[in-house]
Amino acid sequence: MAKTLLRYKITPSAPGRKKGVFCIVVFYEGNAKDRKIFPISGLVNPDIKFWDPSTQRFVDGTFSAQDNNPILDALCARCDEILKGQTVLSPEDFISHLKGEAQLSVEPTFGEFLCLVIEEMRTGTNNKRPSRNYQNYRNLYHKLEREGYIINLPVKDVANAHFIRFSNFILSLGDGEGRSNYMNLMKLFKQIHKKAFDRELTDNLLRFRYGDAAPALNDTEKSSALTKKQYESFCSLDLSQISHSGPSQAFYKELYHDFCIFLYESKMRPVDVIRARVDGVVSINSKKYIKYVAEKKKNYRGRNKIVTAPLSERALAIIRKYKDQSKYGYIFPFAMNNFDWDFDDAVSWNNWNNRKARALEMINQWLKKVQPIIGVKFPITLYTFRHSALTHACLQKGANYLQIALEAGTSPDMLLKHYVSNTDV
Repeated sequence: MAKTLLRYKITPSAPGRKKGVFCIVVFYEGNAKDRKIFPISGLVNPDIKFWDPSTQRFVDGTFSAQDNNPILDALCARCDEILKGQTVLSPEDFISHLKGEAQLSVEPTFGEFLCLVIEEMRTGTNNKRPSRNYQNYRNLYHKLEREGYIINLPVKDVANAHFIRFSNFILSLGDGEGRSNYMNLMKLFKQIHKKAFDRELTDNLLRFRYGDAAPALNDTEKSSALTKKQYESFCSLDLSQISHSGPSQAFYKELYHDFCIFLYESKMRPVDVIRARVDGVVSINSKKYIKYVAEKKKNYRGRNKIVTAPLSERALAIIRKYKDQSKYGYIFPFAMNNFDWDFDDAVSWNNWNNRKARALEMINQWLKKVQPIIGVKFPITLYTFRHSALTHACLQKGANYLQIALEAGTSPDMLLKHYVSNTDV
C-alpha cells in the first residue's frame, strides 16, 4: 500500500520520552505508529501547564510564550520548508533534513542571514559550544521586524545608508521600546553585517559613527551605584514587605536577598555567583577567599585565569547558611543547581545557560519591588550590586586599583573608566 502524506506535530509528551521534554513527532497521515521523534533544543524553561495543544504554542502573555513561541515559529517554518521543497520519502528522511544545517537561499535577505546566525549560535556548529549571545540577536531580529524594510533587503545590498536608517528608527522609539538599548542594538547590527562580509555575501562597509548619535544619559541613569546607606538598607530589609507569589515564596525571597548581598560582598558577576561552589572557598594567611574562573575571561588578562576574591563575614555567613542544601556543592540551592551539568556537552551547556538566564531574570524582577522600599530612584538590577561594590572600593582612600581589579576579575582600565568617576556615592 502506498504511503500517504507526511505530517508533524509538536508535543511535550512524545512516546518513550519523559513528560515535559518537547519534541517534534513525524508520522504518516493516518498512521501515527510509523513515526520518528526529534527532541527540540533551546527552549527556555518551557512550562507544560501553559502549553496549548490545539495551537501547538504556549499561551500568549506567559513567560513561556514570550521566550519560546518565536523558537517554535522558526522551527515550524523550517519543517514546512522541508516538506514543501525537499523530496521527503519517510519520517527518517524528514529527520535527516531537520538535523542538517540550515541552508541559505542563493541571495539571502538580511533577515534570513540573521536567522541562520541565530540558529548556528543557538545550537553550536563545527563542534563549538552554543553561544549565549543568540538571545541578543533575537532581540535585534524583532527590532528589524518592526522597522520592516531592512529585514527584507538582500544582504548584499545592505549598506551604510541602511545602517543610518536603522539608527534613526531606534532613536525614534521610546526608552521602553528599545531606545535605551541603542548602543547594543547598533553593535549587533554591525556584527551581523561583518559576518556577512566575512562570508563574502556583501562587499559593502558600514562607516557610520553610531556612537556619536547615542542618546545622552540623564543624571538618574548615570547614578547606577547604590550609596553605602542604601546598601545597608537593603541588607536589613524586612522581606515581609515584598510580595512574591508561589508556594516557596518565603524561601526564594530570602535566597534572592542573600544572593545580592553575596554578589556585593564578593565583587563577583551574577553568572559567577550562581555557579560558585563551596569547594572554591580556601584559606590564605588565616583569611577566607573564593577561587573561581570568571565566565567573562576576556577582561582578565593575566596568565592565571583563576580569580581569588576575599570573603567578608557577611559572605561567609551566607555560605554557612546554605551549606549542604545543594546536591552538587553549589553555594546557592537554586533548582538548576540540583543537576550535574556537563559544560563540555553543547546541549547540556545550553540547557544550563537558559536556566541560568531565567533564574537571574527572576531576581531582577524581584528587585523591581525592592527599589522603592529602600529609596532608590533608578532601576536596580543584579549588576547594580557589583557596580556598587567596585565603586565603593575605588573611592576608599588609598585604593589599590590593580588589587581591586584582580579581586573582581576585571582590569584597572575598566575601573578607571566606569567606577572611579562615581564620586556621588
